[in-house]
Amino acid sequence: MAIPFSLLGDLTSLLSGPAITSKDIYKNSFLDFVFPGDGYPRARLPMYENIEISESKNANLVTYDPVGRSSSLYSYAGASSRVLKLSFFLTFPHIAAVHEGSLNRWLAGKVPDSEVADAKKSMLDAKALPAGKPKVEVAVGRADAMAEFEKSSGKDVDGWLAYIKWWVNLIRSSVLNNQQNLMEGPPVIRLTHGPLYQNIPCICKSYNLSYDPNSGMDHESLLSRRIKVTMDLEEFRSGNFGEYEYKAASELDSDNVAGWEAIVSESATTDPGLAPIEPKGK
Repeated sequence: MAIPFSLLGDLTSLLSGPAITSKDIYKNSFLDFVFPGDGYPRARLPMYENIEISESKNANLVTYDPVGRSSSLYSYAGASSRVLKLSFFLTFPHIAAVHEGSLNRWLAGKVPDSEVADAKKSMLDAKALPAGKPKVEVAVGRADAMAEFEKSSGKDVDGWLAYIKWWVNLIRSSVLNNQQNLMEGPPVIRLTHGPLYQNIPCICKSYNLSYDPNSGMDHESLLSRRIKVTMDLEEFRSGNFGEYEYKAASELDSDNVAGWEAIVSESATTDPGLAPIEPKGK
């Protein structure tokens, strides 16, 4: 049976096209790591695959059982923090195909350039920072070395390995404090994933890294081609202990606690909403 010419042409164009096309998932799905203290820039872990999220929250109820009643009475005493369990993969070949480069590594935040420069130096000296490319200069702009890296990153396997190592170490930082200043605890992790999770501040209770034995490894670096990450997060809403304001200019206002009144109002959510901060250069 002959194959129609039009169908043959479609197959030819399909097979000759790019194997993987970016769907820009990372623009709507990411974790921002906000380190305590003045001057530290945000670090972003973008998602390049769909993640699994399970959510739970419990009401704290006081139960009363008056004598003679066949039904209990209840008094509301608040609620526990929302528990969010995340599960996602870092797949090396996939990230190498769709990752757009250094602009997703750092967010400049709202700090003066001088403070960012000081933070850049301290980050560069930190033990947790992976050696090699990409360099931390991207926190304040594109250095010549970083620009050169971006030109060759699609062919430079070591460059992509540096990103994977950086993201894994970033996940590890989620349960660490600053050993040079013990008053500075672990970073606040702000979760954004689609319309249901908008810039939610969380603390990380625990994380787990495992490696897919069926995906093989990079033989030179011994890095697994597919790393599974699970994180147990709990929502952390303190703000300035004032009134909740959706998408406020200051996250201190949008991080305040909100109840059902926010859901039945114009905002229709209790989430803080996306912060007006974008990766530098976007």
